[in-house]
Formats: sequence, C-alpha cells, structure tokens
Amino acid sequence: MNAFAKKVLSLFGVMVVMSGLVVFLYVQSMEPDEPEADRVGRETKSYIAKYFKQAELQGVFYDAAGKYSEFDYAVQLQEPKTNTEFFVYIDQQTKQVTDTYLSEQWSQELTEQIRPLVENIFGKGTVYRAVYYQDDVQQLKLDPTSSSKYQKAKIPPFITITLQRDRLPTEEKNLMRLATAIKKKKLLRHGNLTTEYINVNGVLQEEEIGFNTYF
Repeated sequence: MNAFAKKVLSLFGVMVVMSGLVVFLYVQSMEPDEPEADRVGRETKSYIAKYFKQAELQGVFYDAAGKYSEFDYAVQLQEPKTNTEFFVYIDQQTKQVTDTYLSEQWSQELTEQIRPLVENIFGKGTVYRAVYYQDDVQQLKLDPTSSSKYQKAKIPPFITITLQRDRLPTEEKNLMRLATAIKKKKLLRHGNLTTEYINVNGVLQEEEIGFNTYF
C-alpha cells in the first residue's frame, strides 16, 4: 500500500471516529441528568405544596430540544379542576421558583372560547393556537393561585391560524372579521392575529408570507 492510500485510510478512520464522537455527544445531550432533575424536584416541593397541593404530579420534564429559555428541567403538573398542564421551575435568570399555570390556563381557555369564531370564518377543523406568553404574564406579578381572568389582563395574546393551503387574497379581510367578532363577543379588548401556511406534509411554506393584524 502506497503512502497516499495510507493517508486516505488514516483520514477516513479519523472521520469515522469523529462522527461517532459527535453522535455519542448528541445522544448524551438528549439524556436527562438525574441529579439535576432530583434537585429541581426538591427545590420546588415547598412551592408546589403551598400553591398547587391539589395538582397531579406528572413527573420531571427535561427540555432536551431547547424549547424553553427559562429552564432546562421543570416539574410537570396537571390541575384537575381546569385540566391545565403546566410547569413549576427555577427561573434561570432570577433563580426564583415560579410556574406557568396562569399563562397555560389563559391560553387554554381563550383557545376554546374563540373556536366557534375561528371555524365560522376559516372552516371547521381549522388548526390554530392562542398563546399568552409566560414572560408577559409574569410581569403582572399575580399570585400563582390568582382567580384573575384573561379578559381583565392588559396583555394582548398571540393567535396564529395555521392553514393547509396557499394564501388567499381575502385573508386580511378574514382576520379583520375575526378580530371584529372577538371584540363583539367581548372575549378580548386587544390581541395579535396572524396566519401561517403549511403544505400537505405539514411543513411550513416559507414562501407564503402570512398576514399580521393587531386589534
């Protein structure tokens, strides 16, 4: 075997080893750290007992995908009266124990409230989501068990309509109709409406720019 062939094989071997190392590190990053999960469980225990003692424990959630900026680990709970799933966690910036109960509960309630209006304008079975972001709700400094309703919160939620088709010329008009209907029913005073478009495989069509409406 000549020197060139040896160099090629050597380089190939290094690439195989490096690829294997990358895969190993990726798999390791997807695995939760048990001591860290246990620590979060311990440090949120008294908070849960004080504010959510009736809630059902679902376990410790590990954000392997990096979806949440506020935490890597959180205790996942379900409130039986409202059937709301939420997190209790240690905020990475403030180092304080907090929760997502109100943001999740308000988002869930608003989603159900506007369903007839969304389906009347965009069609039955239309996929959409109404979201109150945790950062916005947290700034209100409400008690975790507050009975305050989303209608009284001076926070405009974000409502996204997901449509499995191309954008239509009437889309902006449809969003305005939805905004008018929501205000007429006194469900919201202000909010953000937007559309997005997906193909038959559920992949976002980036070339189809959605409309955005604030009311």
